[in-house]
Amino acid sequence: MNLVKSTGTFGFYTIISRLLGYFRDILIAIFLGTSLIADAFFVAFRIPNTFRRLFAEGTFNAAFVPSYTSEITKGKIKANNFANQIFNLLFSGLLILVLVIEIFMPVFVGLIAPGFVAEDEKINLAIELTRITFPFLLFVSLASFFSAILNSHNKFAVASAAPIILNLVLIGILIFGKYLGDEIIYYLSYGVSFAGFLQLIFLYKFVSKFYLLEFNFNFRINNKVKLFFKKLLPSIFSSGVTQINILVGTIIASFQASAVSYLYYADRIYQINLAIAGIAIGVVVLPQLSKHVYLKKKGKFL
Repeated sequence: MNLVKSTGTFGFYTIISRLLGYFRDILIAIFLGTSLIADAFFVAFRIPNTFRRLFAEGTFNAAFVPSYTSEITKGKIKANNFANQIFNLLFSGLLILVLVIEIFMPVFVGLIAPGFVAEDEKINLAIELTRITFPFLLFVSLASFFSAILNSHNKFAVASAAPIILNLVLIGILIFGKYLGDEIIYYLSYGVSFAGFLQLIFLYKFVSKFYLLEFNFNFRINNKVKLFFKKLLPSIFSSGVTQINILVGTIIASFQASAVSYLYYADRIYQINLAIAGIAIGVVVLPQLSKHVYLKKKGKFL
Protein backbone atom coordinates (compact mmCIF):
# COMPACT_ATOMS: atom_id res chain seq x y z
CA MET A 1 0.00 0.00 0.00
CA ASN A 2 1.28 3.45 -0.89
CA LEU A 3 0.65 5.47 2.27
CA VAL A 4 1.02 8.87 0.60
CA LYS A 5 -1.25 7.92 -2.29
CA SER A 6 -3.93 6.43 -0.02
CA THR A 7 -3.82 9.40 2.35
CA GLY A 8 -4.02 11.73 -0.63
CA THR A 9 -7.02 9.86 -2.03
CA PHE A 10 -8.84 9.91 1.28
CA GLY A 11 -7.94 13.56 1.84
CA PHE A 12 -9.04 14.55 -1.68
CA TYR A 13 -12.54 13.14 -1.34
CA THR A 14 -12.78 14.44 2.20
CA ILE A 15 -11.95 17.99 1.14
CA ILE A 16 -14.50 17.75 -1.68
CA SER A 17 -17.10 16.66 0.87
CA ARG A 18 -16.14 19.44 3.28
CA LEU A 19 -16.19 22.13 0.58
CA LEU A 20 -19.61 20.95 -0.54
CA GLY A 21 -20.61 20.97 3.13
CA TYR A 22 -19.54 24.62 3.39
CA PHE A 23 -21.49 25.46 0.26
CA ARG A 24 -24.49 23.62 1.75
CA ASP A 25 -24.19 25.62 4.97
CA ILE A 26 -23.89 28.89 3.03
CA LEU A 27 -27.19 28.07 1.32
CA ILE A 28 -28.75 27.08 4.65
CA ALA A 29 -27.61 30.40 6.12
CA ILE A 30 -29.15 32.22 3.16
CA PHE A 31 -32.54 30.51 3.41
CA LEU A 32 -32.80 29.82 7.15
CA GLY A 33 -30.37 32.27 8.74
CA THR A 34 -30.62 32.16 12.54
CA SER A 35 -34.39 31.98 12.73
CA LEU A 36 -36.62 29.83 14.93
CA ILE A 37 -36.93 27.21 12.20
CA ALA A 38 -33.14 27.22 11.76
CA ASP A 39 -32.65 26.46 15.48
CA ALA A 40 -35.20 23.64 15.29
CA PHE A 41 -33.59 22.15 12.17
CA PHE A 42 -30.06 22.30 13.57
CA VAL A 43 -31.17 20.46 16.72
CA ALA A 44 -32.85 17.84 14.52
CA PHE A 45 -29.73 17.58 12.36
CA ARG A 46 -27.22 17.64 15.21
CA ILE A 47 -28.80 14.88 17.32
CA PRO A 48 -28.38 11.96 14.86
CA ASN A 49 -25.03 13.38 13.73
CA THR A 50 -23.75 13.44 17.30
CA PHE A 51 -24.80 9.84 17.87
CA ARG A 52 -23.25 8.92 14.52
CA ARG A 53 -19.91 10.39 15.54
CA LEU A 54 -20.17 8.75 18.97
CA PHE A 55 -20.99 5.21 17.84
CA ALA A 56 -19.90 5.07 14.20
CA GLU A 57 -17.27 6.50 11.86
CA GLY A 58 -13.86 6.82 13.54
CA THR A 59 -15.00 5.24 16.81
CA PHE A 60 -16.33 2.08 15.15
CA ASN A 61 -13.45 2.03 12.67
CA ALA A 62 -10.85 2.07 15.46
CA ALA A 63 -12.39 -1.00 17.13
CA PHE A 64 -13.57 -2.98 14.11
CA VAL A 65 -10.66 -2.69 11.67
CA PRO A 66 -8.00 -4.35 13.90
CA SER A 67 -10.33 -7.27 14.73
CA TYR A 68 -11.56 -7.69 11.17
CA THR A 69 -8.06 -7.37 9.72
CA SER A 70 -6.80 -10.17 11.96
CA GLU A 71 -9.67 -12.37 10.70
CA ILE A 72 -8.79 -11.59 7.07
CA THR A 73 -5.37 -13.15 7.62
CA LYS A 74 -7.14 -16.37 8.70
CA GLY A 75 -9.25 -16.57 5.55
CA LYS A 76 -12.23 -14.98 3.83
CA ILE A 77 -14.83 -17.28 5.44
CA LYS A 78 -13.75 -16.50 9.00
CA ALA A 79 -13.58 -12.79 8.23
CA ASN A 80 -17.08 -12.88 6.71
CA ASN A 81 -18.54 -14.78 9.66
CA PHE A 82 -17.05 -12.33 12.14
CA ALA A 83 -18.31 -9.33 10.14
CA ASN A 84 -21.82 -10.81 9.99
CA GLN A 85 -21.89 -11.31 13.75
CA ILE A 86 -20.99 -7.67 14.29
CA PHE A 87 -23.38 -6.45 11.59
CA ASN A 88 -26.39 -8.27 13.04
CA LEU A 89 -25.64 -7.03 16.55
CA LEU A 90 -25.14 -3.51 15.24
CA PHE A 91 -28.30 -3.56 13.13
CA SER A 92 -30.46 -4.93 15.96
CA GLY A 93 -29.10 -2.50 18.52
CA LEU A 94 -29.50 0.51 16.26
CA LEU A 95 -33.01 -0.47 15.17
CA ILE A 96 -34.14 -0.80 18.79
CA LEU A 97 -32.47 2.50 19.69
CA VAL A 98 -34.11 4.36 16.80
CA LEU A 99 -37.56 2.92 17.58
CA VAL A 100 -37.30 3.75 21.30
CA ILE A 101 -36.10 7.31 20.63
CA GLU A 102 -38.85 7.83 18.03
CA ILE A 103 -41.47 6.83 20.61
CA PHE A 104 -40.04 9.01 23.38
CA MET A 105 -38.89 11.85 21.12
CA PRO A 106 -40.61 14.65 23.10
CA VAL A 107 -38.68 13.66 26.23
CA PHE A 108 -35.46 13.16 24.28
CA VAL A 109 -35.57 16.55 22.52
CA GLY A 110 -36.55 18.18 25.82
CA LEU A 111 -33.31 16.86 27.34
CA ILE A 112 -31.13 17.93 24.42
CA ALA A 113 -32.75 21.35 23.95
CA PRO A 114 -34.41 22.23 27.28
CA GLY A 115 -34.51 25.90 26.35
CA PHE A 116 -37.05 25.09 23.63
CA VAL A 117 -39.61 23.74 26.10
CA ALA A 118 -40.85 27.20 27.03
CA GLU A 119 -41.80 27.86 23.38
CA ASP A 120 -44.47 25.44 22.15
CA GLU A 121 -43.96 26.20 18.47
CA LYS A 122 -40.20 25.72 18.68
CA ILE A 123 -40.20 22.50 20.72
CA ASN A 124 -42.98 20.92 18.65
CA LEU A 125 -41.16 21.75 15.42
CA ALA A 126 -37.88 20.36 16.78
CA ILE A 127 -39.63 17.12 17.85
CA GLU A 128 -41.27 16.72 14.46
CA LEU A 129 -38.07 17.36 12.52
CA THR A 130 -35.96 15.10 14.73
CA ARG A 131 -38.43 12.25 14.19
CA ILE A 132 -37.83 12.69 10.46
CA THR A 133 -34.03 12.90 10.64
CA PHE A 134 -33.33 10.27 13.31
CA PRO A 135 -33.44 7.23 10.96
CA PHE A 136 -30.31 8.77 9.44
CA LEU A 137 -28.46 7.35 12.45
CA LEU A 138 -29.39 3.78 11.48
CA PHE A 139 -28.47 4.22 7.82
CA VAL A 140 -25.20 6.07 8.31
CA SER A 141 -24.00 3.78 11.11
CA LEU A 142 -24.48 0.72 8.90
CA ALA A 143 -22.79 2.67 6.11
CA SER A 144 -19.84 3.25 8.48
CA PHE A 145 -19.70 -0.52 9.01
CA PHE A 146 -19.37 -1.05 5.25
CA SER A 147 -16.76 1.74 5.10
CA ALA A 148 -14.71 -0.01 7.79
CA ILE A 149 -14.70 -3.22 5.73
CA LEU A 150 -13.58 -1.32 2.62
CA ASN A 151 -10.86 0.45 4.61
CA SER A 152 -9.65 -2.92 5.92
CA HIS A 153 -9.16 -3.99 2.30
CA ASN A 154 -7.32 -0.71 1.57
CA LYS A 155 -10.20 0.62 -0.53
CA PHE A 156 -10.35 4.19 0.72
CA ALA A 157 -11.78 6.14 -2.23
CA VAL A 158 -15.36 4.85 -2.05
CA ALA A 159 -15.59 5.10 1.74
CA SER A 160 -14.28 8.67 1.76
CA ALA A 161 -16.53 9.71 -1.15
CA ALA A 162 -19.78 8.41 0.38
CA PRO A 163 -20.44 11.44 2.66
CA ILE A 164 -20.57 13.62 -0.46
CA ILE A 165 -24.02 12.15 -1.12
CA LEU A 166 -25.56 13.94 1.88
CA ASN A 167 -24.22 17.29 0.76
CA LEU A 168 -25.38 16.81 -2.83
CA VAL A 169 -28.90 15.86 -1.73
CA LEU A 170 -29.23 18.85 0.62
CA ILE A 171 -27.69 21.25 -1.90
CA GLY A 172 -30.16 19.97 -4.51
CA ILE A 173 -33.04 20.77 -2.14
CA LEU A 174 -31.63 24.17 -1.20
CA ILE A 175 -31.26 25.21 -4.85
CA PHE A 176 -35.06 25.19 -5.00
CA GLY A 177 -35.30 26.86 -1.60
CA LYS A 178 -36.97 30.04 -2.80
CA TYR A 179 -39.89 27.99 -4.13
CA LEU A 180 -40.31 25.96 -0.93
CA GLY A 181 -40.71 28.73 1.65
CA ASP A 182 -40.85 27.56 5.27
CA GLU A 183 -41.56 24.01 4.04
CA ILE A 184 -37.89 23.80 3.11
CA ILE A 185 -37.02 22.50 6.60
CA TYR A 186 -39.24 19.45 6.06
CA TYR A 187 -37.64 18.76 2.68
CA LEU A 188 -34.20 19.13 4.26
CA SER A 189 -35.12 16.80 7.13
CA TYR A 190 -36.43 14.11 4.81
CA GLY A 191 -33.38 14.73 2.64
CA VAL A 192 -31.08 13.90 5.56
CA SER A 193 -32.63 10.46 6.10
CA PHE A 194 -32.91 9.79 2.36
CA ALA A 195 -29.24 10.67 1.85
CA GLY A 196 -28.29 8.27 4.64
CA PHE A 197 -30.19 5.50 2.85
CA LEU A 198 -28.52 6.33 -0.48
CA GLN A 199 -25.11 6.30 1.21
CA LEU A 200 -25.83 2.84 2.62
CA ILE A 201 -26.88 1.45 -0.78
CA PHE A 202 -23.91 3.10 -2.50
CA LEU A 203 -21.40 1.52 -0.12
CA TYR A 204 -23.04 -1.90 -0.16
CA LYS A 205 -22.65 -2.04 -3.94
CA PHE A 206 -18.86 -1.87 -3.51
CA VAL A 207 -18.47 -3.81 -0.27
CA SER A 208 -20.33 -6.81 -1.72
CA LYS A 209 -17.09 -7.70 -3.54
CA PHE A 210 -15.44 -8.40 -0.18
CA TYR A 211 -18.31 -9.18 2.18
CA LEU A 212 -21.43 -11.37 1.85
CA LEU A 213 -24.22 -9.99 4.05
CA GLU A 214 -26.33 -12.57 5.90
CA PHE A 215 -29.08 -11.64 8.35
CA ASN A 216 -28.97 -13.96 11.34
CA PHE A 217 -30.48 -13.01 14.68
CA ASN A 218 -29.34 -16.15 16.46
CA PHE A 219 -26.70 -14.18 18.32
CA ARG A 220 -23.60 -15.93 19.56
CA ILE A 221 -21.32 -13.76 21.66
CA ASN A 222 -18.00 -15.55 21.28
CA ASN A 223 -14.57 -14.39 22.44
CA LYS A 224 -13.90 -12.53 19.19
CA VAL A 225 -17.07 -10.47 19.54
CA LYS A 226 -16.34 -9.83 23.22
CA LEU A 227 -12.86 -8.62 22.30
CA PHE A 228 -14.36 -6.28 19.71
CA PHE A 229 -16.65 -4.67 22.29
CA LYS A 230 -13.74 -4.37 24.72
CA LYS A 231 -11.99 -2.32 22.05
CA LEU A 232 -15.15 -0.36 21.18
CA LEU A 233 -15.95 0.91 24.67
CA PRO A 234 -12.68 2.87 25.15
CA SER A 235 -13.11 4.33 21.65
CA ILE A 236 -16.63 5.48 22.49
CA PHE A 237 -15.37 6.99 25.74
CA SER A 238 -12.55 8.91 24.04
CA SER A 239 -14.82 10.13 21.24
CA GLY A 240 -17.60 10.82 23.72
CA VAL A 241 -15.71 13.66 25.38
CA THR A 242 -15.94 15.81 22.26
CA GLN A 243 -19.53 14.81 21.51
CA ILE A 244 -20.65 15.46 25.07
CA ASN A 245 -19.12 18.93 24.80
CA ILE A 246 -21.18 19.51 21.65
CA LEU A 247 -24.36 18.30 23.34
CA VAL A 248 -23.68 20.45 26.41
CA GLY A 249 -23.12 23.42 24.10
CA THR A 250 -26.46 22.72 22.39
CA ILE A 251 -28.23 22.43 25.76
CA ILE A 252 -26.87 25.80 26.89
CA ALA A 253 -27.45 27.47 23.53
CA SER A 254 -31.10 26.35 23.44
CA PHE A 255 -31.93 28.91 26.14
CA GLN A 256 -30.90 31.80 23.90
CA ALA A 257 -32.73 32.64 20.67
CA SER A 258 -30.65 31.87 17.56
CA ALA A 259 -27.69 30.64 19.64
CA VAL A 260 -28.05 27.06 18.38
CA SER A 261 -27.65 28.35 14.82
CA TYR A 262 -24.61 30.46 15.71
CA LEU A 263 -23.03 27.47 17.45
CA TYR A 264 -23.65 25.23 14.43
CA TYR A 265 -22.07 27.66 11.98
CA ALA A 266 -19.05 28.19 14.25
CA ASP A 267 -18.60 24.44 14.74
CA ARG A 268 -18.42 23.87 10.99
CA ILE A 269 -15.48 26.24 10.50
CA TYR A 270 -12.77 24.29 12.30
CA GLN A 271 -13.69 20.79 11.13
CA ILE A 272 -12.13 20.85 7.67
CA ASN A 273 -8.49 20.86 8.90
CA LEU A 274 -9.14 18.04 11.34
CA ALA A 275 -10.81 15.86 8.70
CA ILE A 276 -8.22 16.35 5.98
CA ALA A 277 -5.08 15.95 8.09
CA GLY A 278 -5.61 13.93 11.25
CA ILE A 279 -8.54 11.71 10.29
CA ALA A 280 -7.25 10.93 6.78
CA ILE A 281 -3.87 9.71 8.02
CA GLY A 282 -5.40 7.76 10.91
CA VAL A 283 -7.91 5.92 8.72
CA VAL A 284 -5.32 4.98 6.11
CA VAL A 285 -2.63 3.79 8.55
CA LEU A 286 -4.91 1.77 10.84
CA PRO A 287 -5.48 -1.33 8.62
CA GLN A 288 -1.76 -1.76 7.90
CA LEU A 289 -0.77 -1.25 11.52
CA SER A 290 -3.39 -3.77 12.63
CA LYS A 291 -2.15 -6.37 10.16
CA HIS A 292 1.47 -5.73 11.15
CA VAL A 293 0.75 -6.14 14.87
CA TYR A 294 -1.24 -9.34 14.35
CA LEU A 295 1.39 -10.99 12.15
CA LYS A 296 4.18 -9.95 14.50
CA LYS A 297 2.38 -11.59 17.42
CA LYS A 298 2.11 -14.78 15.37
CA GLY A 299 5.82 -14.63 14.53
CA LYS A 300 5.10 -14.27 10.81
CA PHE A 301 6.40 -10.75 10.41
CA LEU A 302 9.52 -9.48 12.14
